Amino acid sequence: MGSPHLPKLTPTLLHSYHEAALRNADELLAEASLLRDHDHMARAYFLSVACVEEVGKALIAFESRNRNLSDPAVCTKLKKSMESHEFKINYALSTWALSSPDPRGALKGALDLIVHLKHGREPSMYSDLRTDPDRVQAPREVVRGSATRDCVRLAENCVAYAHRHVAQKTPAKITAAQDRVFTMKSAKFQEMLSTEDFWWYYISRMGAGQQDIAEAVLGYERDHIKTGTPFSARQ
Repeated sequence: MGSPHLPKLTPTLLHSYHEAALRNADELLAEASLLRDHDHMARAYFLSVACVEEVGKALIAFESRNRNLSDPAVCTKLKKSMESHEFKINYALSTWALSSPDPRGALKGALDLIVHLKHGREPSMYSDLRTDPDRVQAPREVVRGSATRDCVRLAENCVAYAHRHVAQKTPAKITAAQDRVFTMKSAKFQEMLSTEDFWWYYISRMGAGQQDIAEAVLGYERDHIKTGTPFSARQ
């Protein structure tokens, strides 16, 4: 979906897209595992992150078939979401964590993973210039073997979860309120999901039995973003 022109999104097209993305995730995982086994750790790390992204894309496409696809704002936001590296990683890891028998605990663990994958993606593929001291940085210098092995294992877990999910579930019903949250301005939504404070807020809601992510987004925006007061309840 890299074209600037938006294809006409339909449930049938999204079904085909989630199948293609999940097949690609399988291939990326196989290639990352092969590179890991042959001690090409930097590239194995990068492909593992790409695998997690494809899982996120597959799950977004799968779960979006019941959205209001006649709304141009919904379709535009859906396209942007499936092209955003950060959003796909967030989606894959958060949905995987929430499937755990202990979703609250799993989501706490996923917080660190989201941060590490976001910051590790580019350094694992590209050389760069750094300061303090001024120097050239190569991927193999910054990617630890243990981090790569953990990342491949994470990708395996995400892929296995995605296959179970699409085989056992049907796309959830989407409310009008959920579509409104979905079509929030991208920068605002991405900023919120990238804010650790939001996830601690959501974890606190989960502890109170309130797991609806859309309601959490609206509540966090109302009570913390608009008031300028962070939740700041990290345990």
